[in-house]
Amino acid sequence: MLTRIIYVSRALSPMPLEIKDILLASRKNNPVLGITGALCFLDSNYLQYLEGEASTVNALYQKIEKDPRHSHSKILVHDQISQRAYPKWSMALLTWNEETKAIYRLFNPDSALDAYATDPASVPSLLEAWARTPNWMTL
Repeated sequence: MLTRIIYVSRALSPMPLEIKDILLASRKNNPVLGITGALCFLDSNYLQYLEGEASTVNALYQKIEKDPRHSHSKILVHDQISQRAYPKWSMALLTWNEETKAIYRLFNPDSALDAYATDPASVPSLLEAWARTPNWMTL
C-alpha cells in the first residue's frame, strides 16, 4: 500500500547549511528504501513530501521527527495514494523565487508566505503546481 506524508517544520536557522547534507543523504538512502519525494525550503521552513510503502514512509517520518536540524514538525497530509506523484525524484529541492511565491499565493491567498501556515487541503495541489515549474533541483 502506497502512502504519502506531507509535513512542515521550522528550520533552526534561516539558511541552514544542512540542506546539502539532507539532500545527499536522501538521494543516497531513498532509492534503497523505495521512497520518492520533494523538499521545499521556504523562509526558514521545510515543507516535505514523502511517498512510498506505508510502513517505510511512517518509519522514516518518525526518524525525521527526531532530527535536531528542525523543530515543530506538523503533518499536513497523511493518506493512501494509488500511484506516486514523483516517481523519478529521490528527493527534489525547491526554494522561493517570484514564480513559486506567486503560485503559493494562488493556493493560500489569506496566508503570509509561511509554509508552516499552509492550508492542508491545498498542499497536494500546491505541490503539483510547483512541480510543473522548472524551479526544482532534481536527481
